[in-house]
Amino acid sequence: MDRKRAVEEAIHSGEMEGAYVSDEFRNDANEFAQGGMSIEQLMQRAWRRNNHRAGMDAHAGESHAV
Repeated sequence: MDRKRAVEEAIHSGEMEGAYVSDEFRNDANEFAQGGMSIEQLMQRAWRRNNHRAGMDAHAGESHAV
């Protein structure tokens, strides 16, 4: 299977399961599909983007009891 088809199927599968696929990820996935980055680079970008947001969300509802 080529990269473009793998990306399309992965995004479709995620959306069918209710996942939100951001424009940033779509842009990165398109760059990967065109051979502009490795799968490791694609994963790193997605991880950094989501880990950063998860950290912000986790702290937003956190109460600091002393």
